[in-house]
Amino acid sequence: MHKIQRHIYWVLAAGMTAALPVSAAEMVTMQDSSLLNQVLNTQAHSVAPLETGFKAVKQITLPNGKVKVRYQQTYMGVPVFNTSVVATATKGAIAGASDVYGLIAQGIADDIAIASPAIELKQAISIAKSHYQKDAATLVDSAFENEKSELLVRLDENNHAQLVYQVSFFVASDQPARPFFFIDATTGDVIKTWDGLNHAQAQGTGPGGNRKTGKYNYGSDYPGFIIDKSGSTCTMNNSAVKTVNLNGGTSGNTAYKYTCSDSSNYNDYKSINGAYSPLNDAHYFGKVVFDMYQDWLNTSPLTFQLTMRVHYSQNYENAFWDGSAMTYGDGQSTFYPLVDINVSAHEVSHGFTEQNSGLVYEGMSGGINEAFSDIAGEAAEYFMRGSVDWTVGADITKASGGLRYFEKPSRDGRSIDNASDYYDGLNVHYSSGVFNRAFYLLSNKSGWNVRKGFEVFAVANQLYWTSDANYDEAGCGVVKAAGDLGYSTSDVTSAFSTVGVNASCGSGGGNTGGNVLEKGQSVSVSGNRGSQTYYTFTGDGSTTTVQISGGSGDVDLYVKAGSRPTTSSYDCRPYKSGNNESCSISTRSNTTYHIMLNGYSSYSGVTLRLR
Repeated sequence: MHKIQRHIYWVLAAGMTAALPVSAAEMVTMQDSSLLNQVLNTQAHSVAPLETGFKAVKQITLPNGKVKVRYQQTYMGVPVFNTSVVATATKGAIAGASDVYGLIAQGIADDIAIASPAIELKQAISIAKSHYQKDAATLVDSAFENEKSELLVRLDENNHAQLVYQVSFFVASDQPARPFFFIDATTGDVIKTWDGLNHAQAQGTGPGGNRKTGKYNYGSDYPGFIIDKSGSTCTMNNSAVKTVNLNGGTSGNTAYKYTCSDSSNYNDYKSINGAYSPLNDAHYFGKVVFDMYQDWLNTSPLTFQLTMRVHYSQNYENAFWDGSAMTYGDGQSTFYPLVDINVSAHEVSHGFTEQNSGLVYEGMSGGINEAFSDIAGEAAEYFMRGSVDWTVGADITKASGGLRYFEKPSRDGRSIDNASDYYDGLNVHYSSGVFNRAFYLLSNKSGWNVRKGFEVFAVANQLYWTSDANYDEAGCGVVKAAGDLGYSTSDVTSAFSTVGVNASCGSGGGNTGGNVLEKGQSVSVSGNRGSQTYYTFTGDGSTTTVQISGGSGDVDLYVKAGSRPTTSSYDCRPYKSGNNESCSISTRSNTTYHIMLNGYSSYSGVTLRLR
């Protein structure tokens, strides 16, 4: 779970003297505002790109008026994958950044002398297509849509910097796919691939729902849906949403039109597989999702109009985001048509994630990606109905229950409830359970609700999450977002701790800041194998006992006066198996004592007490 990271205290801009030597590429934590300001100032007056620079990619104004800016690191002008630095901007001053926190790469120049590719962008796309067609030889060029390619610097699994093209395209077929590739920009080799297809005005009136939800009507049970009307022709198109009738096909982008000769603008096309009008539902739900993002976050979910494509293929039991549109099948035996408020918000929110954090759709980052979309689905349900069922897709499954569950994700027999249950290769729909449960726990805490919970996850997505974030790093981002919004950060940390995520924002996943404990205080702690979490307390001249107990897994206790303990340097180390350990110390007044919790294995729900 933990990437190797260090805190960065050296100057970044080319031509400046570094305080620390750089011997190899690695990811490091950046928290120094003066360094960011120095680079931004130098960059603003430089004609050529700096060796290390920063590009502003997102700026948002929070409800409390605070302006946050997200930067991506660049190397000789080329974006560096999986990097992000967030700062609070002072009004009108580009070089007035403060409250800096982020993850960047250092030592790139040791591996890449010049950021100049040996192959062209078009060649990279051609290589990716050829690689894909090895297993799909019947495809023709016209099957490829939404082609994208970008030159990047990335650090591979061995922390070696590479110049790569990230290539993606959508394959329109009965088995749609959206393959992504990292192509070596020097050799043309395919370095990595993954499937990024994310599964899952006037007013119009008409039916919606299915046999499970029952029929309801837009215009009476719910407000009408917003359409364009010209004469007696109504078009499912408005400033936020366009709805397309694929009518059993796999391609198309034209807004659905129907005859509307009176003021009711009624549409009942078409009833299929137990649903009364998936087109009406899609058009209405799309606007609900748009309004939720606008009302709660003061932003649009996408940088372009939502496109909702309905009636995809024949008997297609899925829904997906392909990088440009949300697409819904009509289901068959397992599902009704896959248009409900959960799934609609889910698919739209994959687009929000792609245009913000860019979470890679595999591994832990893929699970977080899926979880955010699930969370957005519950948020939209809350926005529309004022309550939630804590179940994903309950309205579209023909059997009882739903697709996934928030309170206890493992109820579906496949999802995990705790980070300690994660393993490489776990399907992203099942690894999403960790963050889904954390959201459930947080939203149900005193002083919280679904809206506040969604806000902190969404702002983390906008600002703090990086493309390849793991559970701990993304949890830290949610804590940072809560702080930005003025919400309780300890509530967020506690919710994540319950699901085995260390959200304390420390190097390597542990808390390097040293949380301060007082006598009589107890905290619940969790961590992963090899993680090191730190606390401090001040001696008062009496005997103080540091104690850990309970929980699951195995964590070891270390205590030292004056400086942090290590596994080889400490004043007290109980050497006991399990989690029942204590150190009784005759303290010196006004001396700082340091506690280290070292994860012998993954652990959760352990109580740390000072008495």
